[in-house]
Amino acid sequence: MVNVMNDLWELARQRLLPRRHTALLVALVVAFAVRPLVGDVGVGPIAFSVTMIVLMLLALYTIQVDELIGEREKLLAQRKRRSRIAWLLAVPAIVERFAVAAVRIRWIDISGLIFWLLFFIYVTGSEFRAVLRQKEVTGETISLSICIYLLLGMTWSVLYVLLFYLQPHAFSFGGTALSRTQVFPVLIYFSLTTLSTIGFGDITPLTLQARYAAVAEGISGQFYLAILVARLVGLYMSRTASAGEGRQTRNPES
Repeated sequence: MVNVMNDLWELARQRLLPRRHTALLVALVVAFAVRPLVGDVGVGPIAFSVTMIVLMLLALYTIQVDELIGEREKLLAQRKRRSRIAWLLAVPAIVERFAVAAVRIRWIDISGLIFWLLFFIYVTGSEFRAVLRQKEVTGETISLSICIYLLLGMTWSVLYVLLFYLQPHAFSFGGTALSRTQVFPVLIYFSLTTLSTIGFGDITPLTLQARYAAVAEGISGQFYLAILVARLVGLYMSRTASAGEGRQTRNPES
């Protein structure tokens, strides 16, 4: 039985490894979509917690198996350290998801949000370094690029929720009073509209910290798109130039 489970795990790992960024992208889309589709009552919060934990586990797997480039021993040590830091941030965040299902205590919510925020910052930074190390534009490169953009939105969402818990009047929701179970999906929506600089204006940051956080997110989103486009164009031009040189080598002028 143990051998069968090991074989199944190895098969799943082999299939997931080359498509890990696509799997992470699917998990992100599901995490963003589950609350609007399921709702804020009943199984909605539970389904959201489950998708967030799955998202975290996929993110942990992804940042641990990125390709090693350079001195192998040094990079293996860096990977081990990176994995240890990620798990140290992930475990308290996972525990918080289970804790809030049983009890709602303010300091548990705030502590969990801090760990979720640090985890998403760490994963987003790791994935951003990964996209900068890419040597060619592939489907996985595109998935990785989109993942980073959505991870930015998720990271700022957690920051906004943390600000809301610390400063209940940090945001104006157009005169609508929201419960704590409704705040997260609404602020995810606010984060994505801010990141994309759409800015419908139905949610307004009121405190200085919330205002500066929103401005910083809008600037970060624009800078990321500019860096990403420059990087992908550079990779495409480099590949095109290499292909041209290869054709000239195979067909030298007589």
